[in-house]
Amino acid sequence: MSEEYSIKKKISDIINGESDSERARKESMKGKIDRADDIFQFFLLLFGLGFWVVMILKMFL
Repeated sequence: MSEEYSIKKKISDIINGESDSERARKESMKGKIDRADDIFQFFLLLFGLGFWVVMILKMFL
């Protein structure tokens, strides 16, 4: 019975337009994920540059 209810609920949500809010929530989450990805890439680049600076200094000193 719960399967029938969930199917009926999904259909009524689509008809009432409540599925649009779900789509908007996923889009906002995508924006947060993209921002976190940009921050991660920045720190990865910073770590990589720091590594090469240390290796070059170690070679000359």
